[in-house]
Amino acid sequence: MVLLPVYHSGTVEAGASPLATIRYGGTEAGLHVDDGRVFMTLPGHPPVLHESWHPVSLSGKGMGDVSTGQSLSGLEDGIGWSCEGDLFFAGFWVQDQPELCEAVQSHYERLIALAREKGFGHVYRMWNYLGAINQDNARGEERYRDFCSGRSQAFEVMNVSLGELPAATGIGLSSGGVAVFLIAHRHVRGINLENPSQLPAYHYPPRYGRRSPSFARATVMEGVERTVLYLSGTASIRGHESVGETVEEQLSVTIETIRSLLDAARKRFSRLENGRFESMKLYVRHPEDAVVVREGISQAFQCPLEQSPLFIADICRTELLLEVEGVFVG
Repeated sequence: MVLLPVYHSGTVEAGASPLATIRYGGTEAGLHVDDGRVFMTLPGHPPVLHESWHPVSLSGKGMGDVSTGQSLSGLEDGIGWSCEGDLFFAGFWVQDQPELCEAVQSHYERLIALAREKGFGHVYRMWNYLGAINQDNARGEERYRDFCSGRSQAFEVMNVSLGELPAATGIGLSSGGVAVFLIAHRHVRGINLENPSQLPAYHYPPRYGRRSPSFARATVMEGVERTVLYLSGTASIRGHESVGETVEEQLSVTIETIRSLLDAARKRFSRLENGRFESMKLYVRHPEDAVVVREGISQAFQCPLEQSPLFIADICRTELLLEVEGVFVG
């Protein structure tokens, strides 16, 4: 079993039993746990969209066809969590402050410690959302670089090696501090992949900050009949350099980069030869570029339209105009 996202607008769906629901859109962030589910609200531009994380079998059965075991949940030391069977979801919200590093590090350490304490030591996907991601903190350091320092130090303290860093996304919020959430497994360790066209993010040179970004380009969860690849937030980067000045140029390189990663993954996981992106999230800096990005990604990857939401958001580098993440099921 793994967790996969389902997107829907309007109110939270009735009768479903996801482990968590993320609400994108609204004026204020929030985190609470109710009826066995973690609810997170992230500030953002309308319309409101919900992302619910459902258990899905890797043995070929459909969503909800298999009982995954007892469901538990809680809110401990600011971290909301829920689990069912071998699956785990957890997240936190850090209130905004002049510098992020220390608060991010302490929250990250608690998040990883809680996952281990509950018996879910295999984190296979993470998301990081930062208010004013490209602006400077109180001492003139870009807030994303400030965040990366705290995250990197937390992984170091918790003895998470570079090879264990999971797929991840880092994107801006319209306001506020830092929201982080993860999914993890009790028994199955994901296999983390790098992209042959890109330098691993954790080996970026010092020009990108005190600490390099801490994530793999993708993580693969392999099952008996299905293999799932979780694609990290991917932008127009070759090696470690941003490429392209127009949205069309950056879109072309982004598509090329995603294909490069899929080609490398298929050499290791033959089941990925057959499959598709069952979901993709598109992040676009400027609203006027939304149509170009949506049409380009749709033509390149044929992901179901209802499962490929587009968000207007700042990207982790000021020159980048778009970023794409996804879940590919083979």
